Amino acid sequence: MLSGAKDDLVPQAHMRALWEIVAKRDETKTSGGREYKVGLEHAKFVEFQYGGHNRPSCGQCVRSNGAFEDCEYPGHGPTQTQILEARISHLQTRIRELENKTEITVSPLDSPYYGDSPSPKVKSETTLTLPSAHSSPISRPSSSQSSPLKSVSLYPAQEPSVDKARINNFYPYSSRFGFFLNVERFHASFIEPQEIGHYCRPTPALLNAIYLWGAHLAPSLPDDCDEKVFLRSSLHHLSKDLSSSHPHKIVQSIQAEVLLSYYYLMHGKVLAGHYHANAAVSLCLSSGFHRIRTPEPDISSSTPLSSPRQLSSSLAKVNDDTQEGERVNAFWAVLILNNTWIAIQESHSMFYDLQTIGVDTPWPMDAFEYELQLLPSVSSDTIKGFLDSTNIEGFSVMALHAKAAVLLEQATVYAYNPDELKVTNLEPSGFNRLQAVIEQFKNQFSMVDRMDVTPLEMDTLLMMQLMTHTATIKLHLPLLHKGEMRARQKALTAAQAMAILTHGIPPTSSIRFDPIVGVLWTAACEVFIHELFRADSVATDNNTQFSTLLHTIFTQMSKFSENNIFMRFLINRLQKNHPTALVYW
Repeated sequence: MLSGAKDDLVPQAHMRALWEIVAKRDETKTSGGREYKVGLEHAKFVEFQYGGHNRPSCGQCVRSNGAFEDCEYPGHGPTQTQILEARISHLQTRIRELENKTEITVSPLDSPYYGDSPSPKVKSETTLTLPSAHSSPISRPSSSQSSPLKSVSLYPAQEPSVDKARINNFYPYSSRFGFFLNVERFHASFIEPQEIGHYCRPTPALLNAIYLWGAHLAPSLPDDCDEKVFLRSSLHHLSKDLSSSHPHKIVQSIQAEVLLSYYYLMHGKVLAGHYHANAAVSLCLSSGFHRIRTPEPDISSSTPLSSPRQLSSSLAKVNDDTQEGERVNAFWAVLILNNTWIAIQESHSMFYDLQTIGVDTPWPMDAFEYELQLLPSVSSDTIKGFLDSTNIEGFSVMALHAKAAVLLEQATVYAYNPDELKVTNLEPSGFNRLQAVIEQFKNQFSMVDRMDVTPLEMDTLLMMQLMTHTATIKLHLPLLHKGEMRARQKALTAAQAMAILTHGIPPTSSIRFDPIVGVLWTAACEVFIHELFRADSVATDNNTQFSTLLHTIFTQMSKFSENNIFMRFLINRLQKNHPTALVYW
């Protein structure tokens, strides 16, 4: 029997125990009670100090020709998948702890820390430190009594020798990746002639995330501007930034997490993207970004103090409405990201039971509205009011995008939890209420063509319409598969509208960089394929029209998949699940 000291599949101790079992198997006893062994003269136990185990062939690795990186058979230690799953589980536990707290404490956003221990005269405040890319998922920062942190000394890294003008490639597509900061203010800090890590500059993690996207979008860059270098540097600085003295470390760390999540998703690294989305959610909740402009608790109210309505945020004061607007935008950008993952994974929200927690943060506004100080003095029940049709505010481009994301999340949760679908004529069910809200929201599409917006904002509005139509499809999907005629008609109408919108998208549109658009198109394709290949399907003019619309979406998906690995994955999955539909490619 052979045993390797470095065998990661059959450990050395397990092999020795197996040998002992084999040895005892051949023990016998004589009539006089004496024991002796027979047969072991033909057996031998050999240990190899540097011996390992032949690595099994992973089917996905073989098929991907080395492109698949989430292999379950690495050389040593836990797999990357296991590490990320552990971190995701840790973050989700942290989110639930934050939601169930009776009192929220948050980190001041524009006062530097004095070491890891607060001043005796200052109330201790809680700050969340995320695990770094190479640390244990349950590790905690060590305490220190050091002198006040100095931002520059913490970051000795040098910036790449890149023409900063080329980073302007990022701005025209920034909203596709969830960029929510004020562009003018961010760019002013970006070009500051200070070292990386200086408080006047963006945080190192965010700065490298911007360089990462800039390098990805730029047609050509210097040799030292490798995407992998920027990615590693951004991941390296993520946890360090949260313990630094940077005045905007919270909001900019959230921004970095959002950018990294979209980057990983676009490159087909679903687990890593999910992890960074969880981190963004955790930072948002721990900082109270869902409670901006929340009303003060009513002391005379009979509501228990533990009720979510009584939880008020204690965020540090901001300098102006533009800075507070960045926090408002941060929350809604993270919610859109969160709901994107729900649509992709067809699972529950990472904002666990968000309506029970309560979202008071007002709908996001355009930049000039923040400058004009148009934020409401008090805001409450923002999402609940929208779903109850009692909140009629929120008409900025980002607000409409966020509303569509809310509807998509609600429809996805209903579609994959059949127990919630109690369609009855006797009382309005959650299904019927949600359907009514979706249809009411669609009535606002007519004003989109009259809005004075930039090309990037127009792409966002088009995405908003695609997401809303997808919400209709997902809501009716269970009934469609049961053959319910009304659900079939609703889904077909929504899919047709999506195909018509898709036909008008130019090849240079920023939508080609939006990771979720492939998920939306896949939903429409599923409807057309279901209709064309039904058992009772017959050749009609409608079927001809459906096949043409299906071909339109297939063609657009193929064009946009050239620089979008996740889109290619969705195409391959469609082709594998519906081989009969290959004639329409």
